[in-house]
Amino acid sequence: MANLRTTVILKTDVVDSTPRISEQTQSEMGLERRQHKQFITDIATKNLGSVFQEEGDAYWIEFPSVTTAVLAAVEMHQNLRSIQTGKVEKQRLAIRAIITVGDILHQERDTIGTALSLTARIEKVTPPDEIYLSHAAWLVLNKAEVQTEYVSEFNFKGFNEPEKVYRVLQKHRTRVLTDHYIVYTDANKFEHFVKSASIQGVENFLLDCDDLINEICDKHGGIVRHVNGDEYFFTFTDANQTIIAVEELCHSWKRIVERYKLGISIGVHKGNLKVIRSFVYGDDIRTTAYLTELGKLYHPGQDEIRVVTSRKVSNEFQGTEWEVKFRELDNEMTTKEVHKMIFNEHGAYEFIVGDEL
Repeated sequence: MANLRTTVILKTDVVDSTPRISEQTQSEMGLERRQHKQFITDIATKNLGSVFQEEGDAYWIEFPSVTTAVLAAVEMHQNLRSIQTGKVEKQRLAIRAIITVGDILHQERDTIGTALSLTARIEKVTPPDEIYLSHAAWLVLNKAEVQTEYVSEFNFKGFNEPEKVYRVLQKHRTRVLTDHYIVYTDANKFEHFVKSASIQGVENFLLDCDDLINEICDKHGGIVRHVNGDEYFFTFTDANQTIIAVEELCHSWKRIVERYKLGISIGVHKGNLKVIRSFVYGDDIRTTAYLTELGKLYHPGQDEIRVVTSRKVSNEFQGTEWEVKFRELDNEMTTKEVHKMIFNEHGAYEFIVGDEL
């Protein structure tokens, strides 16, 4: 049965997906497609939207208002950037979003209307990471809630009159992620290992390390933010999942010690991150790295496995079964000023992972 109604449309489309897909296996392509669909539909549903059409990695979504469509698009862009920090630009999945409004004929699974055609035309001029609106959508937008700027007037094929197009000003492109649990890992004496091991041996270690850390992050809701050789920086949003993941990493790392004679130092801190596109920065990241250094200072053995946390992390587990596993370190063992500063400002606690470690 045909149903003609005024519809607010948000179309999202992945930008330049062909080069990235060409480097993926069939299973990787399928997994990415499913994950992206879940990502889009979750945010759409949260903002009262519903997907009414799919075209490969593009989604047509209906919303009750232009403002809710814009807010959903902004959330998609922000979340997509934050979960991809640490990826180089050519590996980063980016989307463009287009919002229009007009009468659409909904007939079973088919949709017909000039608003659909206009959406497709505006899509052609929308850059990656941007949200563009038609003139009609801009007119009914709550401009007190969303800031925009005029882009230009376009003569689109199939339309008699020029169309004014606007872009959403995502004024805070840097997104602040608050109260995240930051984990920084560093293999012990990796530089000596590189000098003595074969290239094949170094490659095997790096691949084993990467597989293990990514597996644990996937299992416990962590996000790898940056990788520099043997050093990993990843985050969690839940305290319990963080400490469970860290403990599991330590136990699993024993296989690395057996094979390569390389231990690991792990720093854990609770703090804030600043994210823009695939870049991430902030003082709390450096604090976590210094906690990792303390782990090496107090346990310098190459095959040691040690975890040092800040006071904020230790305090999260006061009154729980985990409390007894945190032991405050003595700051008299270091003379380095930056380490003294960490002790004074953030505290330093060794997290004991099992009696055998």
